[in-house]
Amino acid sequence: MRLTVEGKTIGEDEKCFLIAEVSANHDRDLEHSLALVDIAADAGWDSLKLQTYDADTLTIRSNHPSMAVDPVWGKKNLYELYDSAGMPMEFHEPLFAKARERGLLPFTSIYDPRDLDFIEGLDCPIYKIASFEMTFDDLLVAVASTKKPIILSTGMANLDEITHAVEMLDKYNSGEVILLHCCSSYPAPFENINLNAMLTMKKRFGKMVGFSDHTIGALGPLTAAAMGAVAVEKHYTNDTTRTGPDHRFSATPEILAEIAKGTRDIHLLKGSGEKRTTEAEQVSKSIGRRSAFAIRDLQAGQKISADDFRFVRPAAGIPPNDKPALMGRQLKNAIPAGNPITYEDIDG
Repeated sequence: MRLTVEGKTIGEDEKCFLIAEVSANHDRDLEHSLALVDIAADAGWDSLKLQTYDADTLTIRSNHPSMAVDPVWGKKNLYELYDSAGMPMEFHEPLFAKARERGLLPFTSIYDPRDLDFIEGLDCPIYKIASFEMTFDDLLVAVASTKKPIILSTGMANLDEITHAVEMLDKYNSGEVILLHCCSSYPAPFENINLNAMLTMKKRFGKMVGFSDHTIGALGPLTAAAMGAVAVEKHYTNDTTRTGPDHRFSATPEILAEIAKGTRDIHLLKGSGEKRTTEAEQVSKSIGRRSAFAIRDLQAGQKISADDFRFVRPAAGIPPNDKPALMGRQLKNAIPAGNPITYEDIDG
């Protein structure tokens, strides 16, 4: 399973695809946002992801008690939170352009079908559907209609909810779907991550899987990559102490670089899956494996007995797993003591 978009390939035999999530860390400042593009590119990431919404996209003005949010988010209610966190629409085009200029694949999360025409106008190559929106059938249908690849996060979801979302996307003939396991807690504690659920989804749905990470540090993404995640998404910032709802749990540039290097190393470590003698092992194999060496002078024409040789290091002669090639066989060459007995020394 693999997918190539704008020269970037996502697949099970590829290095884990790294998605740098700007989220609300744009701080409604275009110059700051453009600098974040450079941070992701300089750290070696593959993609830049935005979020396309405003307060009216996600909620309504209301004083109902259910609208209240935890003070950790810095606002009193959902409308205020999203009004401050939403990225201005006019930022999208320059950020998409800067990302492509720096070799990053830009795309965005869509939250409302009403924004589809705007995002399509950006030539967005992939759509992300956030965990919170995966039960929004109207959105699933609208995004499926583009026939573009979809990355679907599954935070808070059970298998029945994921099944429904996947069936909706399949019903409306969407593009390739990649499922991201996710724990929608900010930050997410390790004991709630359950990366094995990523493998459960792969087995259940037969689709590529990855990990949308909200833990602190690099360990979560690196573990997911080692377990077979084709993609990892992570929020990032230039300073975790900045004012704003997402900076506090976002990765620093140093963590981004650690993840990028780590996923490259993991890809090298995982290899092709073919079990063979590697080039690096050839010297060890020739020195450390045993083979037949004469322990006394042997004459041409004599038959070899067990008293004539030992299997010792190095592997210059007949290997010990082919002892029948030696026992009772006639030599066609004389072999001095201390020399290997090779197949070329055996008559017939």
